[in-house]
Amino acid sequence: MDSIPIKLKKAKLLQMNLRSIRQIGGWSAVDFGEKIGVKKQTISDLENNSREISLTQYLAIRAILDEEIASGNENATVLQKIIEICIDKGVEIEEGGIKELTDTVEIVAASALKGKKGGTLDKLLNILFETMTSAILLKTLVDLGVAIRDYKKY
Repeated sequence: MDSIPIKLKKAKLLQMNLRSIRQIGGWSAVDFGEKIGVKKQTISDLENNSREISLTQYLAIRAILDEEIASGNENATVLQKIIEICIDKGVEIEEGGIKELTDTVEIVAASALKGKKGGTLDKLLNILFETMTSAILLKTLVDLGVAIRDYKKY
């Protein structure tokens, strides 16, 4: 189980990627807010960094995302990869690498908004991961034991 400081760092990483994760999941801010028991404005505030995510909100959002991944919906694989790399392993990635990951997730989210789903999003994510140029990020992922080719197995 993660310590409180690790959970807080993961919460911040989740907040940095919240809009993209929500969009990839196919939820409006209203729908997502209802799932975790908050209003649309709270989701908007979190996405725009107008308020800091609380540990309770982080845990509620993670529970919803874990449930969605377990359900096997068509974007579950992409959500799982993003959460694993950007949030769970993100606590060990340097700032420059985190920014590059966040930018990559935003590209995938933009494609989701244009109607791309499932395997198409997964292929895009894999291509983007393979073409990352940040030496810092690639070294960090290798140090963490994450080989990009491992994500093709999903």
